[in-house]
Amino acid sequence: MNRRRGTLWLLAGLILALLAAGLSYYALQQGSQQTAEVAEEAMQTVVVASQLINERAVIRLADVSTEERPVEEVPSGAVFKTEDVLGRIASRAVAPGDILLTQNLVESFSGTELEPTEPITGAINFDQALGEDLVAFAVPATDLLSSEGILLPGDLVDLLFSTDVIGAEEEGAGGKISIYALQGLEILQIIYQPPPEPTEEQKKKQKEGEAVELPPRVPKTLILAIEPQDAVVLKYAIDAETPIDLVLRAKDNSEEFEVDAVNINTLSERYNFNAPRPVR
Repeated sequence: MNRRRGTLWLLAGLILALLAAGLSYYALQQGSQQTAEVAEEAMQTVVVASQLINERAVIRLADVSTEERPVEEVPSGAVFKTEDVLGRIASRAVAPGDILLTQNLVESFSGTELEPTEPITGAINFDQALGEDLVAFAVPATDLLSSEGILLPGDLVDLLFSTDVIGAEEEGAGGKISIYALQGLEILQIIYQPPPEPTEEQKKKQKEGEAVELPPRVPKTLILAIEPQDAVVLKYAIDAETPIDLVLRAKDNSEEFEVDAVNINTLSERYNFNAPRPVR
């Protein structure tokens, strides 16, 4: 009887030991799996758009924020620090929540090694860009597209002129005339005004390692690739203080537009009103 009872206790002990071993193994497996899952869910801090960033927009502090994203979801070229994007230009639109990528950012003065008092330019091989048929012409960046920072090196632009013509003593003769003057000029380089000196508060933030919102770049001069005869036309317009406006075209659009000059007679015929008397 005692022997049988001892055998039962022995069997019970073995069963409990096996159960304990099984539970330990299961716990270890679960722990390993959880560790693997944690490793798989490793996170990375990235810079994302906090609001829509339009193509060609200068990126400001209010446009971006940082978020934690799983490492496997972080694309190549992702930006990890806010200060690495401030003052740069988006070469394409960035939707809210999208990660900013270095390949979609155009360098600005915040990323150069120039002193803050120097004008901002970009190096270019003029010999290669101009060849034997073109010359480089410097134009003041006074038109709206330039002053708003919309234009970038490599863009193709057309130039529109408006000037006053004194005509004969007859109805509708003379007055202002607008012409679509020059077409398909490439912007080789944009020279910017020196950025203003940072304020004391900005200097303090920079010293403490904080991101500082930089002022927008202000274009000063456009360098255009132009044919010599067109350069003379452009010089005449500038010397005559003729208002000049630039319009932007697609980079792969080399079409020569046929555009009529427009004066008060053109508008009166198109919109059916009486032209005023000529300017004397």
